[in-house]
Amino acid sequence: MTTKPSERIVVFVTPAQKLAITSTAEGLGVSVSELMRRAVLSFNATSEQVKAASLVDRLRAPKTPDPLNVALRQVAERAAAREARDAAQVARVASKRTLAAEGPKPLTALGSDTDDVLPQTCDSGEDFGTPDESDEDASFSGRS
Repeated sequence: MTTKPSERIVVFVTPAQKLAITSTAEGLGVSVSELMRRAVLSFNATSEQVKAASLVDRLRAPKTPDPLNVALRQVAERAAAREARDAAQVARVASKRTLAAEGPKPLTALGSDTDDVLPQTCDSGEDFGTPDESDEDASFSGRS
């Protein structure tokens, strides 16, 4: 039976934790493996850095919307919509009151300087009100 000179241990860490561990190892001038061995022997040596790395990971994590903020935003949007609707109603009432206070405006007679073409075309002297034979529909008159 032969014994191996070393064994491998796989440790899963976050990218921030790996950065903290490798920078600590570089600062001490040792390999990451040596740092891990020393950390196991004196566990508190890197606990502060691991805590800091954990904080960094939490700060970098995507933020989920705070339910309270979402609810407050919805309430504010509804209140703003209600205020806008009320303001529009007040404006309509004020407009109606203004129109009622002014009363109906009289129609002004058309002056001779206006471009009214209707009297010019209808004053030709022809009587357009009496029907003649050409006005009758062939289906009603019996003609085909």
